[in-house]
Amino acid sequence: MATIPGGAIGYICEHYIDKILTEKEILSMCVIATSLIVFGILLYFVDKKSKTETQYENMTLKQTFLIGISQAIAFIPGVSRSGITMTTARFMKVDRASAARFSFMLSAPITLGAVVFKLKDFVFNISFLVGVLTSFIVGIFVIKFLLEYLKKGSFKLFAVYRVVVGLLIFGLIFV
Repeated sequence: MATIPGGAIGYICEHYIDKILTEKEILSMCVIATSLIVFGILLYFVDKKSKTETQYENMTLKQTFLIGISQAIAFIPGVSRSGITMTTARFMKVDRASAARFSFMLSAPITLGAVVFKLKDFVFNISFLVGVLTSFIVGIFVIKFLLEYLKKGSFKLFAVYRVVVGLLIFGLIFV
């Protein structure tokens, strides 16, 4: 239920957004910078204000469906799919570690779908295979670290990172 809306909306909107943003590079960079900043601030305030009432095992169909819909916003450049799903989960009072866990599990079908639709564009060579394997191994360690960190920490560090990177991009645009 959580994968269908995100996948459908992303599939429908991808070509349209790609066309607009590839025509104007400066517009694309501004959209990325703005998205990083806006969604970083949103993540910070939602995480700070939301109480924890629900753990992963007790998430409702409504919560999972709305989190799934939110990932469709990630078709906007600079919006992180995992970031927006974790922000939505926190808004719905899901604890931090559960929000991250659900977000990572939710990424599997969406990523698989994207791979299937883009398979014809891949160049299968040794560099590609090393990249995929390296990404997989590093991803496992990063996910494990993040889940441990979120048991006690907040999303503040990630929110600040997004704002700083967004400001750096704007700095590069104006330089």
